[in-house]
Amino acid sequence: MVKPWELPWAEVPHHAVPLAGGTWRGPSPLSSACQGALAAMGVIDMGRLPDGSSRYGLVRAADIPVGLEYGDLENPAYRAHWIAARLAAGGKMMALEPAAPQLLGILNLTNDSFSDGGKVGPGGVDLSYRAQCLAIEQVDIFDLGAESTRPGAQAVPDQVQVERLLPAIEQLLPLGKPLSIDTRSAAVAAACLEAGASMINDVSGLADPKMAPLIARHGCKVFAMHMRGTPATMQEHCDYDFLMGELADELMQIAQVAFDAGIESDQLVLDPGIGFAKTAAQSREIVADFGALRALGLPLLAGPSRKSFMADLLPHCRPDQRDGGSFGAAALCAAQGASFIRLHRGGRGWDAVRVAAACAFPNQNKVVLQP
Repeated sequence: MVKPWELPWAEVPHHAVPLAGGTWRGPSPLSSACQGALAAMGVIDMGRLPDGSSRYGLVRAADIPVGLEYGDLENPAYRAHWIAARLAAGGKMMALEPAAPQLLGILNLTNDSFSDGGKVGPGGVDLSYRAQCLAIEQVDIFDLGAESTRPGAQAVPDQVQVERLLPAIEQLLPLGKPLSIDTRSAAVAAACLEAGASMINDVSGLADPKMAPLIARHGCKVFAMHMRGTPATMQEHCDYDFLMGELADELMQIAQVAFDAGIESDQLVLDPGIGFAKTAAQSREIVADFGALRALGLPLLAGPSRKSFMADLLPHCRPDQRDGGSFGAAALCAAQGASFIRLHRGGRGWDAVRVAAACAFPNQNKVVLQP
């Protein structure tokens, strides 16, 4: 089966994602000749979308064109062939059953994280105790971070991150859970992988040019998130003409960086970055339409936990009191095919998330409901 990133011109917008009413987003035909060739394949151009892509109706399912090689995207016949291939590949990805969701439990080792800064480590709850609590709450993976990435946060020097993370890794390895390291720095990632961590959670989407080659060498899993700018500047970059379409294109740009560096597709998980360079309304749109990103053909992570997109909906709650809202958002994402969910807590709220996923995808593996 041809994957979206295996088609020619994978780096070119606009990637196929499903839209309301059974329609699809895809590259614009650019000419009446291309429109006619598409119509002959059962793909009807229904007009432009705000980001310059087009909305398509599918009269019949278009098969993946066999033997599609690189060609001239200005040529109407080739362009029609290429657009149909994108739509067909996206449709086949949507038809695949996602893996049952796994829970990343957040362990912040900073004193300035937005909801639990300073609560774990010196002056707070013992790290091992907090991790054991998360294990009891059904966490599959511990996600350790030593740098706050809340809006407006400043970067933490690599050495400071390493000094926080290495003792924590040593403490947590005996618990037998995989360790994910939340860092944008390849130097920090390298030190932690050598110390026994097995995954990297990079909110910058592989922005450090040394990160993707490092992941490829280690063969480990990487969660690569969409963000514009940096945590200090990201809320200045929330302008989107068509959010879900542009998000799909920018996530596939991240995927191309990964593949070009030698990262395999089974190592890569994409995260749309709820709350990162997104307004509250945009973050809620991502939660509502999360499943459309499955058309990209790669596993997805959702990270809604305690974030400010819930603040106006739950005005009586501090960030650390938003777990109920977090579980609601997580359940919506899981029911749309998120394979990984990143949360501060698990427990009975996580039961609700897994039930939502099992109802939406009854053939998922690994779903075992606890009594």
